[in-house]
Amino acid sequence: MKNAIFFLLLIATTVTATYSQHRRSSNSKEFDYEIRGGLNLCQIDGDASGNYNKIGFHGSVGTSYPISDDNRCRFVVELGLSQKGSHISNSSLERNISLLYVEVPLMIAYDFGEQRALRFAAGLAPAILAKANVKTDGAYDALQSENYKRLDALPICVSLRYRFTDHIGVDVRWYNSMLNIANENGSGTYRIFRSNKGQFSRLIQFGLTLNF
Repeated sequence: MKNAIFFLLLIATTVTATYSQHRRSSNSKEFDYEIRGGLNLCQIDGDASGNYNKIGFHGSVGTSYPISDDNRCRFVVELGLSQKGSHISNSSLERNISLLYVEVPLMIAYDFGEQRALRFAAGLAPAILAKANVKTDGAYDALQSENYKRLDALPICVSLRYRFTDHIGVDVRWYNSMLNIANENGSGTYRIFRSNKGQFSRLIQFGLTLNF
């Protein structure tokens, strides 16, 4: 867990420092800052359940920096926690999969409107698994809890945020893992190519934002 947090902090610090150097050369360009938090509606493709019926949470802090002359196109870096997983409930199995990740979304964003209240962003959100807790028929399942990889390296992320005021807004995001997140799979689906088979996190986030 400590190594995961250190690794992600190192990425965020490196990117931020790079843009800080550029900031000093142009006083007209500034960082903005954001705190996010809210709910996740989650599922895992390939785990025999196809509904967004696992509820989790997310929280993060982030910053963005303009990469265009009009300041509307921006590079976004965040550091946060996100609870993913799924809930499988059928005639033969009752299983709750809870996966807590430390993640660093890296996105390109564009601000729309005269007040720049609407922001669309897309990019990647690499994440390290901090804790896995799987319960089967109400009991802790150690074997299944240890079946998830420590790194989810290639989740894609699409975000839409709207600010009602200069400081308060709402956002919705969609995440989809492109690489298998499980070590072993009794069943599964695939992404991109057939040999990339297994389980893949997919979730929708709804949240509130506090902007500075």
